[in-house]
Amino acid sequence: MPTLKQLEAFVAIARTGSFSAAARIVHVSQPALTAVIKNLEQQLGVSLFERTARGVTMTTAGRELLPTVDRLLTELNETLANVLSGTAPRGGTVTLACIPSAGSQFLPPLIAGFNLEHPTVRIDLRDAMTENREIVRMVRAGDIDCGVASAMPDAAELQFRHLYDDELVAIVPAAYGDDSLTRLTWKDFSALPLVGMATNSYVRLLVDQTFAAIGVSKRPVAQVSLITTAIGMARAGIGATVLPLRAARACDLSAVKTLALVEPTVRRPIGFLYRSMAELSPAAKLFLRYVLQHPPAPVG
Repeated sequence: MPTLKQLEAFVAIARTGSFSAAARIVHVSQPALTAVIKNLEQQLGVSLFERTARGVTMTTAGRELLPTVDRLLTELNETLANVLSGTAPRGGTVTLACIPSAGSQFLPPLIAGFNLEHPTVRIDLRDAMTENREIVRMVRAGDIDCGVASAMPDAAELQFRHLYDDELVAIVPAAYGDDSLTRLTWKDFSALPLVGMATNSYVRLLVDQTFAAIGVSKRPVAQVSLITTAIGMARAGIGATVLPLRAARACDLSAVKTLALVEPTVRRPIGFLYRSMAELSPAAKLFLRYVLQHPPAPVG
């Protein structure tokens, strides 16, 4: 039977795409990690990874195995953390940072409901987070218990519990197109002047990756950090912007059009980011479980 150490090593390599990065996460040398994976592959009778010039990729067997192993390890860690923490907390503070759209729409009703059930637990919400990377930095540094944001590609050592997806849409000046227009392909959108988000934002990463995937090189005519500024510039006719739908609907959308972006449809995954279940306080674990039990309604 595979050991816990082998399964943790497998997941670490799958998340990072690197034996050296995974070795640092599981606190072993790279040769030792290679030996662990080799033994696991021998037990299973299949190859799980392929080394290429670009790094490490999973085989078909590895991709099929990952979701089940990831879920089992998460459930095991949560169960052990709950046993170690004892009974539910009588009080405490949960420090939480979130992206603006979650702070304005998703979290407030959940915090209100949680407060009714657990009035002695205080939620310290830090909502002035214009950049996903700052939330990742705060989680890493231990400045907060957890964040509500997107998982960054270079933060594979953090745990991510998915909550919902936020579809990217086009925000264009009201005069663009006719009233029957409801969607644009990314190719058609690329013909418009682009008001881009800051280069270190996760939305900008998704936009740049999507343009690259369709073979388009797109340089913004302007670059901003706040979604309200991006919408204001679209309203003024300076250009069009790409924003997550939930984030856009938290703003004033008068005198602009919101159009679906297709071919492809791109979604930003939003979830809880935290170091590990064992490192969360009893109050933070209680709040996380409460939120996971109350998924958001779909955005129509």
